[in-house]
Amino acid sequence: MSSAGSSSTSQSASPSLVLKDTARTTGVLNLHYVPDDKPVFSCEKCSDTVALQDELVSKAFNGRSGRAYLFNTTINTNLGKREERKLITGMHTVADLLCASCDTSLGWMYIRAPTGDQRYKEGRYILEAAKVVKENNW
Repeated sequence: MSSAGSSSTSQSASPSLVLKDTARTTGVLNLHYVPDDKPVFSCEKCSDTVALQDELVSKAFNGRSGRAYLFNTTINTNLGKREERKLITGMHTVADLLCASCDTSLGWMYIRAPTGDQRYKEGRYILEAAKVVKENNW
């Protein structure tokens, strides 16, 4: 995810999947269309799609409510206020990740990590397993 530039661009992830890349300015990808056969994660409360399974990096994380997943990007989400938060691996700068449809807190975005070995998290997102539903869509 790049932080350079300020204009939005369109890109095709596949012939039938079109995403508007606003990550450069907002840290969020806004979804225009997801094919019925794409595996996704949806908000547990309102069922809006919040992440594509293809963007899943790791299932080996913990959130406030237990198990959590690390993603490269999310969709249909908004970021809350940036804050310092003590996590298992130290103090991190994070912003809460909210469902754009129902404003439910889904997890957070890592903005800054405390040490070099934790920097791989920067710019990535945590979705708490208890707040999302995996839909295989096959």
